[in-house]
Amino acid sequence: MAEVAARLDISTRTYDAWECTPSEDWTEERLYALVKALEMTDQQGGWLFRLAVDREPPRPLNGTPARAVSPMGPARPSGPAFPSGQMFQRAPLPPPVRPPEPLAASERLIPQDPGTQAYLRDYATMMDAVPLPSVLFDRRWDVTHVNPAFQALFRGMGDHPTAMPDQNFLRFVLFHPDAGSVLGDRETSWCLPLLAQLESALERYEDDGVLQAIRGEIADDPIMDAAYRCGLPHWMRVAGAAAVHHDGAVRPLYHPDPQWGHADCRIVDETPATLQDRGYTRMTLVLRERRGTPTPKVRRGKPHLRAVSSG
Repeated sequence: MAEVAARLDISTRTYDAWECTPSEDWTEERLYALVKALEMTDQQGGWLFRLAVDREPPRPLNGTPARAVSPMGPARPSGPAFPSGQMFQRAPLPPPVRPPEPLAASERLIPQDPGTQAYLRDYATMMDAVPLPSVLFDRRWDVTHVNPAFQALFRGMGDHPTAMPDQNFLRFVLFHPDAGSVLGDRETSWCLPLLAQLESALERYEDDGVLQAIRGEIADDPIMDAAYRCGLPHWMRVAGAAAVHHDGAVRPLYHPDPQWGHADCRIVDETPATLQDRGYTRMTLVLRERRGTPTPKVRRGKPHLRAVSSG
């Protein structure tokens, strides 16, 4: 924050006041100054304008002509708004209090009672029988189990020390450089809803060190931090309280199986009460072919499960 304030040639107190201002009340000059201070590309700056004030920049950002706006409304950029790396050289930072390393088994939220452990084992067996991508994670988004269909969906992801899809789903969506190759419209359809859920989780578990470490990693990326502080409140006001919940949302993705390719998926939260009471979430991606594309010839077996018991 101090570095961004210095680039803006204002005090940190003034920058704090900026952040307390509702994003829709930000002036164009303030947004232009932020784009310049963060050394955003035209694409990233345009995304910030659309996210913060829901309109295109009225004049060029970096010396290139502003794009005409379609009568149907502003179009979202096709490339990533969140960078895969830092946009400019930053002064060395002191080591974080909690290094972002994979948690040891003793640090994970693993239930100790044998009954719950047995239930989780049987539940994993049931998940493996489902032909749709499905993942079970805890309140920190630490993954407890993924089924073979989920593994197949993300099979092309490169190695990452802390953000693999079968390790921590939130870190994967936010920080893995390959996530956008599967998650379509990554920033708006995936990152922002999960940032909203992270904010809700931080309000509920404010002393959770793992969640705080993820928030710290967001703060270390100036562009993602600007999206969290400035763009997210506006997006949540527009999307409504339902934005915090993913159940029922339809989001685009790119399946590595060419029989699916560019598809949509409906997110279904089918967490039974037994696991919900212990902070777990089971998320299943129901694949749907896009309109106007041939129906994929996918082999479908007999249904293995018609309902999930809530007891």
